[in-house]
Amino acid sequence: MRRIALASTMLLALCTGTQAADQVKLGNLTQLSGPISPAGTETKRGIDLALEELGNKLGGLPVKYTSFVDAGIFAVGALAGPLQFAGKECHPNGFFVSFSNDDWPAAVGKYMTDKGVKSAFFLGADYQAGYEHVGAAIRYFKGKAIGPVYTPLTQLDFAPEIARIRAEKPDAVFAFLVGAGGVAFVKQYAQAGLQHQLPFYTEDPVANPLTFPAQGDAALGVIMGTNWTADLDNAANKKFVASFTAKYNRLPATFAALGYDAIKLIDSAVAGVGGKIENKDAVRAALRKANFQSVRGAFKFNNNHFPIQNLYIMEVKKDENGNLKAALKDTAIKDWQDPYHQECPMKW
Repeated sequence: MRRIALASTMLLALCTGTQAADQVKLGNLTQLSGPISPAGTETKRGIDLALEELGNKLGGLPVKYTSFVDAGIFAVGALAGPLQFAGKECHPNGFFVSFSNDDWPAAVGKYMTDKGVKSAFFLGADYQAGYEHVGAAIRYFKGKAIGPVYTPLTQLDFAPEIARIRAEKPDAVFAFLVGAGGVAFVKQYAQAGLQHQLPFYTEDPVANPLTFPAQGDAALGVIMGTNWTADLDNAANKKFVASFTAKYNRLPATFAALGYDAIKLIDSAVAGVGGKIENKDAVRAALRKANFQSVRGAFKFNNNHFPIQNLYIMEVKKDENGNLKAALKDTAIKDWQDPYHQECPMKW
């Protein structure tokens, strides 16, 4: 019997041993409470949908849920990967189907530059991911960076920051705020009259199907970086979007798409070794092949086990039925490789 676990950073962990497997244990330790819980909950929806399609099996082996996490695991990340894991601390048993914390902000920073933005005010949440996302956006933006300013994760009143934005008179604003903070900032930005005056650039978590009910029309015009959109034209994505919409009566957020891909990757690896997941070298090789139909189209891992993938720009608009949608606007970077892969010692 082998175990798979969902860790607090949304990792699917495949535990291997020396005996033949008769089932795969799937442990759920994902973060389903706190400021970033919407991401974990949405990712699990994608995971559940993929397992439902697979008949609750991975590579033909039955799946059983557990909270147990073992040593010697193969970890498959379904949410953001910390930068150190993409570089010097990369691990032969660690795989991320998602993105590094550089990816989305790199797309936005470059896009702002390409659109001729000369100065931008940078705002972020005061925690490690906030520093990494805002820092990357600044690095890839070639204009004048004002700030950055960091606010507590629990902050919901952004009047001081909005007042400073007015005083600085930038060409645009970039903000990476998660959970309730992101919802509040988008609403207050619009209430302050800046929505149609000062372009607001951000990333996928700030305005998406999870936040639209609370944000309403205040989200219109928000421009975001991402690595997936519901508009991507491939068979796997069309199937996923249709199935998710039928089940949850709304479009999926990117987190769900990444959770879905994580399960499909693991399924392909378990099937690729004929269910013999006690063979660690074979499992690693099968994961590296990534022989599955991703919702992002062709999927390939870099040497650091992070994806080589396109990065996109979305804009919040209304669809033909008047509903808010994060619509595909442009491809910011094709075949993106995070810069940290050069620091990763793995070669294969």
